Amino acid sequence: MWITFRYQIVRYNTNANIGDIDMKKTLIAAAATALTVGAAQTASANEAVTLMEQFYEVADTRPFDLSALAEFYADGFVDHHPNPAIPADAPVGLLYQLLADGAPDSVHNIEMILPSGDDTAIVVWSYEGTNSNTLFGIPSQDPAAAFAIAGIEIWKAKDGKLTEFWHVEDIAGLMAQLAPK
Repeated sequence: MWITFRYQIVRYNTNANIGDIDMKKTLIAAAATALTVGAAQTASANEAVTLMEQFYEVADTRPFDLSALAEFYADGFVDHHPNPAIPADAPVGLLYQLLADGAPDSVHNIEMILPSGDDTAIVVWSYEGTNSNTLFGIPSQDPAAAFAIAGIEIWKAKDGKLTEFWHVEDIAGLMAQLAPK
């Protein structure tokens, strides 16, 4: 079964609700819709949900430990939407190292982690911090730029490891918030 979502591209603004579209609510609604359309889904926690709870605890711990985060990934892990700024042969989890380096105070605020079937978790989050070092090629400013974005992720797990990853985050909104003023 295919699910088609009609979407609009909007600039995420932490101070205003542009066009009456609130990015967080849109992402939450998309996650809820994905869970309710089609076959009935498992309502209880699964392996992926448990892994995600542990994963974000490690991802947001400072000082950041890339080797500890890498333990969550299976050999052959697939990111279906890889960041073009990260080389294909880079260690898994490098994105989280870049985030920790560029915004040491950054943190994921997990809005919800929803189980889907036996091996999948849908994670809805907001992410906020201060660009006190270079982040995705954008140097810090004086004063450092605070940012807040939203995202949604789908993670698959098998045998205690994360195997696949699909994600959408408001990178355009992040770049706009970090741009020199």
